[in-house]
Amino acid sequence: MKNRTRAFTLIELLVVIAILAVLAALAFPAVGGAVSSSQRASALNSIKQISTLAVTYAADHNSMLPEEGGEGVQPFSRLKSATNAWYNVLPPLAGLKPARDHDRLTFHGPESLFFVKGAKYPDRTGSSAYFAYGINSQLMDNTRTRIRLHQIAHPARTALFAEAGLPDEKALLPQGGAGSDLGQPKVRDRRFIGRHNGAGIIGFADGHAEVVPVDRAFDTNVVRWELAAN
Repeated sequence: MKNRTRAFTLIELLVVIAILAVLAALAFPAVGGAVSSSQRASALNSIKQISTLAVTYAADHNSMLPEEGGEGVQPFSRLKSATNAWYNVLPPLAGLKPARDHDRLTFHGPESLFFVKGAKYPDRTGSSAYFAYGINSQLMDNTRTRIRLHQIAHPARTALFAEAGLPDEKALLPQGGAGSDLGQPKVRDRRFIGRHNGAGIIGFADGHAEVVPVDRAFDTNVVRWELAAN
């Protein structure tokens, strides 16, 4: 007698498809969660590193912090002349390439210290450098002069660097956020962005970094953006 190969019935095939659909539905959130965790961890590492480098820089420069590096979004051509900007003086302390040595492709690429996974960068063929995080522009004294690190009364709660919104991320800004000049090398409270499920990364003036929900970024018990006397 010849063996006959048994074919799937339509009902059996539909059952298999339904099972596969259920398994896929269970797997996709897990994969998405893993990607989100990876992006958050990468951003946390980058901002902790740049904050630690700023503290090191200040220790070697009479407590002076590096400069902001320009007003508004910076063309690549202008980065080269910003000699004392944080994005040029800090990366070499860790043996990394400063912004002035990047081009439009490498600056927004994964090998760059300035690259943030999950950020919605504009077209990489453009002529401007878009920063997905920046130095806190509110660390000024009442004469609008850049302060020294030792002037910060609460370094563990004072923002030094933070994730900043890009032009295509306005929806992630806090309520009442500043939607102009997004992508410049400095950040303030109203440009801080919740890129990671409603939270963003802040690097503090003592060198550590934390994931901070956007709705807590205005609580001075959690984050201070301005110079505090006590």
